[in-house]
Amino acid sequence: MSKSDKVVILQAVADGAAAIVADKLNFTYNPKSPFSKQALKDVTLTVNRGEFVAIVGHTGSGKTTFVQHLNALIRVQSGGLFVLDHNLSAKKVDLKALRGSVGMVFQYPEYQLFADTVLDDVCFGLKNFGITDKDKREQLAKNALELVGMDFDKVKNKSPFDLSGGEKRRVALAGVLAMEPQILVMDEPTAGLDPRGKREILSLVSSINRHKGVTVVMVSHDMNEVYENADRIIVFRDGEVAYDTTPRQLFKKEDEIVSMNLEIPHMAKFCNELERQGYVIPDDCKTVEQVFDAVLALKGGVGNA
Repeated sequence: MSKSDKVVILQAVADGAAAIVADKLNFTYNPKSPFSKQALKDVTLTVNRGEFVAIVGHTGSGKTTFVQHLNALIRVQSGGLFVLDHNLSAKKVDLKALRGSVGMVFQYPEYQLFADTVLDDVCFGLKNFGITDKDKREQLAKNALELVGMDFDKVKNKSPFDLSGGEKRRVALAGVLAMEPQILVMDEPTAGLDPRGKREILSLVSSINRHKGVTVVMVSHDMNEVYENADRIIVFRDGEVAYDTTPRQLFKKEDEIVSMNLEIPHMAKFCNELERQGYVIPDDCKTVEQVFDAVLALKGGVGNA
């Protein structure tokens, strides 16, 4: 990274506009061995504060390797990476401060539940991060559980293992949110849930993003989920950023998306067909109701539909 590039990046971070800035980030597994594999190749991208960004790509595309860099589970080998005000390319990184600001939710996070009660489980991370005041821990846990739609008084003394799958997922998410992170990184957050559970979790995450201003980075293989929830989609292919655009614009490229073994969301297909019929649908129309209203507006209202 050149000195001038670094100045621009530092300014973007200092101005508070950028939550994540990667500049020619590279990573190779098992370097200098017969099993060497380059997982990231000159990845350059910016995620602004308050955005909901989806990262997609086929297996082995580099998306999981990238997000594991964001709280230094994987350390930078070469290139630049700034997360909030942390320079992850530096030799010394304040990991405790970084991981308090970047919450990671892995696939099947409920498998990591272990405590006797919901309250103890949600408080576990708070204890590890040095919050010694019991009342403060409990208040933060209460706030987080209520944020994920759970009644604190009803669940605090329950065993997490007595909860439903969706409730366990909420408790696991509350354990991350109790730290009050500025960035929430989620790897397949709806994996294994039934359709209702998926809708509830995504609605919850979208609400946290909109109303709390938390930046969300979500890895998902479900194109319907990312189409309906993300502001931007970043597509990884063979360790590189192939596309970085809005959901609507991305899924207009039907042939290219299918060639990367990705599916076209149902609503995107519908909108694409409408546009072939002469109806230009705005990018922010993603649901059935929004598309219906847009078509009515194009036709001059209900009376002319």
